[in-house]
Amino acid sequence: MRGMTASVIPLALLVITGLALELSARCGHDRATAAQAVASAMRTTPGRAMVLTAWVWLGVHFLAR
Repeated sequence: MRGMTASVIPLALLVITGLALELSARCGHDRATAAQAVASAMRTTPGRAMVLTAWVWLGVHFLAR
């Protein structure tokens, strides 16, 4: 149980931080939204490779069971 808690707490903090940044960007602060950041990354070949790698990592860790 201790290992699961050590994994869930940082993940929850990461999700909460991401949501806070997204809400801040949507409220008009000088930040890019998640969609704008991904669109910017997709303009270059290394950016596309990073987005693809992120999708593969998410798929392997959360969808492949």
